[in-house]
Amino acid sequence: MTNVLQGSERRKRKSSIIVHLLITIFGISTWIGINGIYVQLPVLISTSPEGWTLPSYLVLVVQSANVGPLLYLILQHFQWKINESWWILCLLFLGSCAMGFLTFFHSEKTVINGVEYSLNLFILTFFNALVGCFSSVLFMPYLRNFKKNYLVSFFIGEGLSGVLPSIVALIQGVADSSECTTYNKNTTDSSKMNLKFSSSEYFLFIFIVLFLSLTAFIILEYSSLVQSTTNVDKSDDTLSNETPTCISNELDNRRSINHAKETNKVSDLCNNNANGLIPQMQYYLFILLTICCFFSNGFFPSIQSYSCLPYGNIAYKLSVTFAQFANPLVCLLAYWFVVSDVKHITYLSIVCLAIGSYVTYLALMSPDPPLQETTLGVFLIVIAWTSLVAFISYLKLTIVSVLKNTMLPAMLLRAGAFMQIGSASGAIFSFLIINFTNYFKTFNCNP
Repeated sequence: MTNVLQGSERRKRKSSIIVHLLITIFGISTWIGINGIYVQLPVLISTSPEGWTLPSYLVLVVQSANVGPLLYLILQHFQWKINESWWILCLLFLGSCAMGFLTFFHSEKTVINGVEYSLNLFILTFFNALVGCFSSVLFMPYLRNFKKNYLVSFFIGEGLSGVLPSIVALIQGVADSSECTTYNKNTTDSSKMNLKFSSSEYFLFIFIVLFLSLTAFIILEYSSLVQSTTNVDKSDDTLSNETPTCISNELDNRRSINHAKETNKVSDLCNNNANGLIPQMQYYLFILLTICCFFSNGFFPSIQSYSCLPYGNIAYKLSVTFAQFANPLVCLLAYWFVVSDVKHITYLSIVCLAIGSYVTYLALMSPDPPLQETTLGVFLIVIAWTSLVAFISYLKLTIVSVLKNTMLPAMLLRAGAFMQIGSASGAIFSFLIINFTNYFKTFNCNP
């Protein structure tokens, strides 16, 4: 009898490991498409007709994909019957197909009114962005069908969605830099490429990962092994349907962190009933959160090419790649140390302001920023961008942590709305100022 029980326990343990692995692979699908495209920007910019303005276009396209979850939430509001699993299956299939087409058509150009555009890249980026945008309102709620300890595996996968493309991009190498001269911002960069493999092969890798994520979800949904070994415990359901938008994968990470570690230092921010922040603090944190998302999800990604490329393609690629590592490392740090008072939040904001001002200054000084042809200049720009992403990610995580701990049911809903307002306005502002003013200048690299 003992042997039978031990054998049953071993089978359960093996099955649990398989489910953890499947959920991790499923979690990778959330943002690997968009992260993969962003990491590849240093290569795409050199061949696209948009040149250095390409990031501003892509940021706007990604933000426009929020129309998907907005439509979904409207349908939910009017109590339409929605099959979550079917929606997720369609999204993963759509994302996989989009990445597959991107493998072959990312460099195709379309002429509109006599001007070339990377229209195929924009359309396929939009469909990839839909997967990430829906992850907050679909993927996480789907996990309520599993025990809460599986949620950790989902967030591990979500963290890998940025790490995996970064590792592959580092293996790919960077384009050679060459002598440059100032040129009109619509001119393309013709620097000679020296990569171990092309963008097509890079996107093929992302497609394979997305296809594996689709397969993992199908197994999770339909496999008898998973159904028989995953015991649904409704009391363990800690997921929320409150978040209406996809701003970035940081908000999802915050939820996991705050579930694992509830901060007990917010009493000084709360009123006597301990059920919410005083109104002045709420307004302050919401405004600060909106400003953070304005810059981190809209403005800064759009100007990164202008602040980095004058120092060379190596500086740009390392800045983009290391920034992808910064986010999961910061979220890991928050397991042990979370700032939870307004004073420290303000200090963090000042640090972000200082670093953000530095990279913005360099972008405005393009194509002739300080220390342009020095190793120190390259080192400083890489450190600045990596630190900026890390501090802003930590700041947003901290603000949402404090808001969540107020115990007010609608607080995360409001936070998500303000984050989306900030992100969308940042994307629109950066697109207009980059493409319709002369504040940001570029140069042409000749072989």
